Amino acid sequence: MALADLPEHLQDGLAHRARAKALRFLYEDTGNWQTGPDTAGFELLLPALLDEGKARELPLPYERFMGIAAQRDAKIGHIPPRLIYNVSTPLLHSLEYLGNRLDVEAARAQLSPNGSFANSPSATAYFLLRTRDEQANEYLAMLLRNRGDGSLPTVEPFEVFEIAWVLYNLARADERPAETQPLLRYLAQALTDDGVGVSKEGLRPDSDDTALTLSVLHRYGYPISAGPLRPFEGIDYFFTFPLERDASVTANAHVLEVLQVAPPFPRQQVIQQKVIKYLRDARVDGDHWVDKWHGSPFYATAHAVFALITSAPEVCRPAFTWFKNSQLADGSWGWFGKGTPEETAYAVQALDLAPAEFRAGMDEALRRAAAYLNETEAEPVIPMWIGKTLYGPSQVIRSAVLSAQILLSRSHHARPAD
Repeated sequence: MALADLPEHLQDGLAHRARAKALRFLYEDTGNWQTGPDTAGFELLLPALLDEGKARELPLPYERFMGIAAQRDAKIGHIPPRLIYNVSTPLLHSLEYLGNRLDVEAARAQLSPNGSFANSPSATAYFLLRTRDEQANEYLAMLLRNRGDGSLPTVEPFEVFEIAWVLYNLARADERPAETQPLLRYLAQALTDDGVGVSKEGLRPDSDDTALTLSVLHRYGYPISAGPLRPFEGIDYFFTFPLERDASVTANAHVLEVLQVAPPFPRQQVIQQKVIKYLRDARVDGDHWVDKWHGSPFYATAHAVFALITSAPEVCRPAFTWFKNSQLADGSWGWFGKGTPEETAYAVQALDLAPAEFRAGMDEALRRAAAYLNETEAEPVIPMWIGKTLYGPSQVIRSAVLSAQILLSRSHHARPAD
């Protein structure tokens, strides 16, 4: 559709070949779009793009995506049409799904103080295509100035997420630098009785950021309670956001970590067992997990192990074997054919919790992992985290790698990282 918007005199040559290639892909290589992992808001945004394509009479394979349109209808069919203008829902992050049905003035009331719609540059840009707004325009202009290369992130700001995940990774290696105190105070101030989201403002609270923030505060000596998690409790598991189609393995794993260390409260054990059952049942082939927020099962499996090793260690044993058998010849781990430092870090973090007798048989494997991490620590980040697009939060990923290097150095499989 972007190519269709080009002026007529630019439709020849390179643009024509690109358009033909894109159409061939849509007709021939999208058969798994209805069953494979999808990005955030995919079931809302793709039908909106298809509606726009129909209005332009573009030759797209509309019938191929009828199932996704049905998912869209199932998700929002029972939601009052005006709800998005009156309540801060996750739908604001995917505001583009409204297509030509946007009520501009009603939507303007949902702009966050930072000038965005739920910290989404693309949703904010969609709004600005239909009206003028100085605050929203400055939000996008600021992001462009900060990045300097003409690109925009999938979500911004996300400082709570970044701080919490970095400090969590450091704490997993028993590293708690004194310099983190201002960051911990920031997390404590950002946390409300209803939880916290990826940022102090913009996106509504979610169970994942709330649980990680609580876990980090506990690990660094702050008093916590499970109270901020209560809004996210469902019948069989904790949901990340209202209206979501599937639960998140890692969000529930992070919730379980908090439930295990929170001061006693009514039904605590019952709720813990509910989450353990959900995680046990969510296993793939009985030995690993996948998740909606990360493309690699090494992330999901490591974080499930972190949560279950205390309360259900028997569930973790097959996962340790799965990690062992998944290592590549160069000492790395990687789900997509080639190893990455990030995925290798998650494997090392998880294996650090394996029984001593199991780890004793992995000395050579861990030495190779240490060598791989030391050789590749300067490599560019591979985007595997799932938002509205794939992205790679570099500080979070580097903190996971550093955590793994510290763990390996303490087990004498490598020298301490510089």
